[in-house]
Amino acid sequence: MMMVVPMIMGVPVIGMGMGVHWFILLQMTNCPVANAHPATLAAPLDATRWTYVCLLLACGVAASMQVGKVPPALGFIQRDLHLGLVAGAWVISMFSVVGATLGCLTGSMVDRMGPHRAATSGLFGIAAASLAGSLAPLPWVLLVSRALEGMAFVLVVVAIPSLLVASASEHDRRFVPALWGIYMPTGMAISLASAQPVLQAHGWRVLWQVDAAVLLLLGLALLLTPAPSLVLRGRALPTLRALIRSVWHPGPLLLGLIFACYTLQYMSVMGFLPTILQAQGTSAQAAGLLSALAVLANAAGNLSVGAWLARGAVPRRLITGACLVMIIAAAGIYLQELPASLRYLLLVTLSAFGGLIPASVFALVPGVAPDRQSTATTMGFVVQFSHVGQLAGPPALAAVAAAAGGFQLSALVLIPAALGAFLAARGLRQLS
Repeated sequence: MMMVVPMIMGVPVIGMGMGVHWFILLQMTNCPVANAHPATLAAPLDATRWTYVCLLLACGVAASMQVGKVPPALGFIQRDLHLGLVAGAWVISMFSVVGATLGCLTGSMVDRMGPHRAATSGLFGIAAASLAGSLAPLPWVLLVSRALEGMAFVLVVVAIPSLLVASASEHDRRFVPALWGIYMPTGMAISLASAQPVLQAHGWRVLWQVDAAVLLLLGLALLLTPAPSLVLRGRALPTLRALIRSVWHPGPLLLGLIFACYTLQYMSVMGFLPTILQAQGTSAQAAGLLSALAVLANAAGNLSVGAWLARGAVPRRLITGACLVMIIAAAGIYLQELPASLRYLLLVTLSAFGGLIPASVFALVPGVAPDRQSTATTMGFVVQFSHVGQLAGPPALAAVAAAAGGFQLSALVLIPAALGAFLAARGLRQLS
């Protein structure tokens, strides 16, 4: 039954997002497009602006630290705001609510604002929301602040890739954008590994304020650094009818389901990993380091896909193979009869092989898009489904754990999700 959670939640959430998309488009119709000309990117630079590239990557890493800051702080938040396990799970998931409803719209918004302005505004927005969250007197205030953080986060991660491409020389225009794949696992790993000293000394509210200060400084640095010469295409914003027509096909839907099932598993496991490790007797600092190692294993999986594809691997087969490994690993991660070291090894295995899925999905997007003009919209649609999985996963796992009195039945959530991704990947075979 849990296999269909991403799709059950996805249909109304995606539908609501498309409705909001249509409403906002009406409001934006008369807004001028930033730097809009019927042209493509500016001519490549003679030399890559490496300092600016490093600044952009630092901005992405700092933004993704907001995803990783909650798992190590979850126990502190629960005690401070008197939250149960399921309510605590929503502190993790609320970060994805905007991405789950407005994912397809974000690219249009960035086009209107311009990527430099969008990235800068996003960094300031995350900082403001994090600061507001640190002052939250009630749980609902913290949840709202997390949703606002997520809204600004989406702006940052959609805008920066265009700036990376525009900052690269012709020689580096493939390598530099590929560096963007490290931002999420790196930011999460830094948060998981470094949060405990601040939490133990000052509590979760100060951690939120430190993150806000870092984001503010990076936002100012980006604001004061000259942006690369970037010319947008000036394309018209899609209507709701055109949006649905471009993505409502078997290929995009299957890729969206695969991504949703993957993120459901990944965020469910990683979101509670520090809490589970500490409950098993691991120290808080060691739990953070072990969680960071598991996240880095996922990053290694992501980075390996390029090498696999260069050797002729088929993305669909990488996905099906990863799903099979994740099914086996998920069956043993929470099995109390197994030694703790073996359960952790299975978790790292699930994370590493799961890392093959996002990059493989992205490699398949151009092939399932109805036409070249729809590639960006299809990408946004697929990423939107990934946020649906992130939104659904932790609360679903927490609900099962609360009913069972522990995490021993968590495989009832993870295995059906992995099976759903496997069946969807098999469905892609019929389209190829």
